[in-house]
Amino acid sequence: MGNFVTDLDARIGSIKIHGKWTRVAIIESEFIYNSPEFGIVQVPFGFPSDGASVPRFLWNLYPPFGRYLEAAVIHDWFCVLGHAGTSPLSSKDAAKLFLEVMGSMKVSWRRRTKMYLAVRVFGPRFKASKVAHKSLTRHLTAKSIK
Repeated sequence: MGNFVTDLDARIGSIKIHGKWTRVAIIESEFIYNSPEFGIVQVPFGFPSDGASVPRFLWNLYPPFGRYLEAAVIHDWFCVLGHAGTSPLSSKDAAKLFLEVMGSMKVSWRRRTKMYLAVRVFGPRFKASKVAHKSLTRHLTAKSIK
């Protein structure tokens, strides 16, 4: 399992997405996670995440801003990069990272497995870009960036 280099510092706010006001977690300072498989992940200040993209009728069981919010923010970041054609990870690898981060957060095996499968089946599809993006740095340790 990986570890968080920084804590998630976010505030809940609203922004307009496709003409509709949406509740989001807005990142207040750079958020960094160290993955043993994927390297150092950096989500920039100001990034808005809608949390876990769960149908509204399931919010009582899986709230968008639940205890897996850090994993959802990281996954959302790679989805945004994927839609722009600049993600260093494919959608499959982004889902694997989502699963890994939830494990690091001690989300139960059952919950993280269900959420991982939902992302793989219903989530966006994108390929890894050949153009490197600064949000993922491979072969660094958390100590080397402090």
